[in-house]
Amino acid sequence: MLSKGLKDEENQKINELVGRLIELEFVPEFYESEQRSKVNGLLFDQLGFNISDLETWSSEELLLKLKQLNFDFSNLEEFGDFLLKIIPFEDEQHESHLAKATIAVYEAAQIESKTFSFSLIQKLNQAKALV
Repeated sequence: MLSKGLKDEENQKINELVGRLIELEFVPEFYESEQRSKVNGLLFDQLGFNISDLETWSSEELLLKLKQLNFDFSNLEEFGDFLLKIIPFEDEQHESHLAKATIAVYEAAQIESKTFSFSLIQKLNQAKALV
C-alpha cells in the first residue's frame, strides 16, 4: 500500500498528464504525422504504454494496467475523455475497439466513484454510439 504522500504525488502526476492529453487540440491533417507521436511520447514516458497498445489490449488488460498505475475514479473518467477524443482520429479498424475500451474505463470510473453522474452517463452513451 502506498503512503498517502506518495499516493497524492502519483495522483497529481496522473492528473497533470491526463489534463495535458485532454487539452491537446487534434487536427486531422496533422494527427497521424505529428500529434499521434507526441501523444505516444507523453503516454509512454508517464504510463509506460502507447496508443498502439491501447488498440491491441482487451478492456480488462487496460483496466488492470490503469489499476496498477493507481488511477482513481476522476483519473479514469478523464482518461476515458481522452480516449473518446482520439477515436475519430484513429484508423477505422481501431475505432470500435477503442470505443469499447472507453466504455470499460467509464464504467470502472462510475463504479469506483460510487455516485451517479449524468455527465458520465452521457459520455458512456456517446462511446456506445461508436461501437
